[in-house]
Amino acid sequence: MTGDYRGPNINARRLGLYLQRTREIVGLSYEEAAARTGCESDWLVRVETGFAPPAPAEVERLLERYEVREAKVAELMIDLASRPDGPPWLAGRTMKAEARDALISESEACVVHTYGFQKIPDLAQAEEYARFVASVQIMECDEEAEWELLDHRRRFRAGGRRRFLDVIVDEHALTLPVKDPKVMRAQLRHLLELGESPDARVRVVPDGALFYEDRAHPFDVLEFPGISDRISLIHTILGIGLARGDLTDLWETIEEKSAASPEESRTLLQTLLEERTTG
Repeated sequence: MTGDYRGPNINARRLGLYLQRTREIVGLSYEEAAARTGCESDWLVRVETGFAPPAPAEVERLLERYEVREAKVAELMIDLASRPDGPPWLAGRTMKAEARDALISESEACVVHTYGFQKIPDLAQAEEYARFVASVQIMECDEEAEWELLDHRRRFRAGGRRRFLDVIVDEHALTLPVKDPKVMRAQLRHLLELGESPDARVRVVPDGALFYEDRAHPFDVLEFPGISDRISLIHTILGIGLARGDLTDLWETIEEKSAASPEESRTLLQTLLEERTTG
């Protein structure tokens, strides 16, 4: 896969947008902001468009001069400036710009709502299942490299913050035939363990639940600390990418109309595991 990453990545653009909103909220033009902060107005424009990612100290100075250093979102902006290129484990990896932006966004989220239809969502995959999926979906797969990337995605916590993983998976993904039965047993155990974690919730859409076309497409909805903005991601045969709009309404529809409760889901997962253990 060739890379096409040339412009500012999504971290730089998000930080620039937050700084732009801050400047506009305090009622400063570029010229007024430049005079107050001692910066060139052209530099502020490049910062706000993501073309000149500022260092954390520069962000802190801007916020102090804007007199909003004590705002809750200030710490988020300063922290975001420490990762202008995203998480360190993405460095040197060749991928399309949209995929890189999607993974950077995922890495910064404090809540990940993730839905899977024919496949277990990436962040909820057990190692055995992840390696199996990579081997059958990717031509000339470097299984070790694919697992290493996914493991980084699962473990990374931006700024050391807590992340909550909210999983909904269709039962169809749990009953697809897998050549080695140990793979699905490991996956079912992983989902049961995940559902017991205080940092996760696991729900299953049982067979026979209301179906509608939008439910056939896996996606994520990401939330971020200190702000109301959300970013949605889509998963296709071509990989992960940014959705064109906010998929929160679809997530809430699946929650309300299709997904079983966490307790009912746990019972279903236990039943499926028992069937694969004794069968």
